[in-house]
Amino acid sequence: MAKILLVEDDTSIREMLSMRLMLHDHEVHEAENGKVGVEKALAEKFDLVLTDMHMPVMDGHEAVQTLRKQGYPGLIVAVTASAMTTNVSQAKEDGCDAVITKPISGNFESLVEQILEGE
Repeated sequence: MAKILLVEDDTSIREMLSMRLMLHDHEVHEAENGKVGVEKALAEKFDLVLTDMHMPVMDGHEAVQTLRKQGYPGLIVAVTASAMTTNVSQAKEDGCDAVITKPISGNFESLVEQILEGE
């Protein structure tokens, strides 16, 4: 079981992903934008931060950059509809360890497990 922070502005996507992760025995904490996500990530220890990249208030790019500048050492994964090579590269340049693309596929939980296991 992992402690996961899910940063996603779309309520229905956030609820769906939280439910799927909880069904696989993960403890899920939620944030509705990057600003709240940064605050939560710096206040608690998470095994994984899953973040949307396009959000109001503070987008995922700025949130990841802020976390890395603050010395955040944990795993951060972008969850984005932008699967173009340049967007994936930008997410990694920002400090993401991996990228999961939307729409969320049936193997989402397997991808999360692989990332947590360091594969």
